[in-house]
Amino acid sequence: MWLTSALAHGGVMRVQPGQLIPVFSLIALGDRPFFMPPQPTMLVGHRSVAPTMPFRSGKLLADDELALQPVIRIDVVEDPALLEAARLGRTALEIPGLKKPSTVFSVPAKIVLAPIGWPKKSYVLYQHIFGRGNSYPDDGYFYVGVTTRSWQTRWNEHRRAINSGSPLRFHRRFLEELESHRITYIHHKVMAVTTDIEALYATEEFLVKGHWHDERRLNMIPGGKEGLRYLRQNGMLGRHIVPSPDERDRLVLKWMRDNPRKGVPAPWVSEKWKDDAWATAQICGREARLSVEQVAAIRHLSNNHTIAEIADRIGALNTSQVQRVIEGKTYSRVQT
Repeated sequence: MWLTSALAHGGVMRVQPGQLIPVFSLIALGDRPFFMPPQPTMLVGHRSVAPTMPFRSGKLLADDELALQPVIRIDVVEDPALLEAARLGRTALEIPGLKKPSTVFSVPAKIVLAPIGWPKKSYVLYQHIFGRGNSYPDDGYFYVGVTTRSWQTRWNEHRRAINSGSPLRFHRRFLEELESHRITYIHHKVMAVTTDIEALYATEEFLVKGHWHDERRLNMIPGGKEGLRYLRQNGMLGRHIVPSPDERDRLVLKWMRDNPRKGVPAPWVSEKWKDDAWATAQICGREARLSVEQVAAIRHLSNNHTIAEIADRIGALNTSQVQRVIEGKTYSRVQT
């Protein structure tokens, strides 16, 4: 079933909490041969955005159901501290002595098993995800982007910007987490490779907007053509200039350096606080706050799990954060 879906155009698999996620995973610990870990199961609050599109079966997704692409994922672990933790079976959030996070790469299986076109002449839609143990491998901080080159080339540019002290949210947060030893993995997630830039822009716009109120989202402006409109409306881009996907960060960076006191204009803020949906976005959209999905997961899990178990499963900052949600002291206005 996995292979049939992987080879089909637009093939996806329906997954509900407790069912297996359709990922074929390989892990290399040091110089040992690759091995296959147990297949992960979907948990409540799994981070995903999916369009409400018609399926061939004609059956709509259930409220707790996701349509996921079959994926191939490889994880290479080289750091001695991580290797020792793996040998001892330790799953602690903090790994003393960690210097090099594991490198994770994933790609839709179809791109590997039945590629269409030539990657070097295509555009790449990607995510860079990073975090520590309890968010591995998909639920950490993330940045969505499109590049005209390989994701490796774009990542090397991001790393140079991070090391040079770039104020962009993605670069600043990555450096903060790295210096605080809170990164145990870096996940490079290729999501699509195509020559159709219009389709890729539309997908990027959909993904960024769908995750806009997720506290882990590190994009500072909308994606796709909505992002181009945003740049023009705020004077960061000339009316008739069409930048390449890789140039958008440079335009935002220039604005921030030219206007250090203004910051980046916030998109999509015409709604008022009396709007519950917008208020929820503000409450859950700030750094170190719980996302709407995390709040929903806390409420769902509170009947059958301990506070410590919930905090670990959803990646909360601490058990007190979970306790306050359960007691209704925080996030009471967030509708789930």
